[in-house]
Amino acid sequence: MDLSILLLVVSGIAAALYGAVLTHRPVSNLRSLVKTMAVLALAAYALLAGGGWLLVAALTLSALGDFFLSREGDTPFLAGMVAFLLAHVAYVVAFVGLGQSGALLADRWPVALLLIVFAAAVYRALWPGLGAFRVPVAAYCLAILAMGLSAFDLAFAGKAWLIPVGAILFMASDSVLAIARFRLTPESGWQLPSGWFVWASYWLAQIVLMLGLL
Repeated sequence: MDLSILLLVVSGIAAALYGAVLTHRPVSNLRSLVKTMAVLALAAYALLAGGGWLLVAALTLSALGDFFLSREGDTPFLAGMVAFLLAHVAYVVAFVGLGQSGALLADRWPVALLLIVFAAAVYRALWPGLGAFRVPVAAYCLAILAMGLSAFDLAFAGKAWLIPVGAILFMASDSVLAIARFRLTPESGWQLPSGWFVWASYWLAQIVLMLGLL
């Protein structure tokens, strides 16, 4: 089997295994390995496909963030936020580097306004439960908002239309993740379905963004 195909298969199997079996299991080395491998395999695939160092960096940083978020405690969670913030910065630079900017200020300004309002509304909803995380979460919200805005600032030629789709999936995943962590109790009946949604939408977002940039 071709190595590129094998990496996609590994990513898919790891993603399915984590989503279907390990999402709500207790912390373990196996759980961390499977979660990390799902996106790390995509980073390796992007490298072989000549996707550029920014795409590889974004996926690798995301995999690192997945590892940290698979552990317990505030410190790993903060480390995961930093890794994902840097991943969003890499995506923003990659999108801007495509050299197809200007559409957002011209005919897509309602989309920009909607994304800004959405990010502000999510942060406002999270505010009562953030505590010491208010500043880090604010910084993260700005980073993912910038990723969304830069994604919609592209001319949707070729496969570029996939990029805003991936950005929306990423924003939706992170929003539900934040609400589950900072607003829902561990006993909430929404924890289980929210975990499934977060993982499925996140992994699909990475696949779609990768395909849009390759």
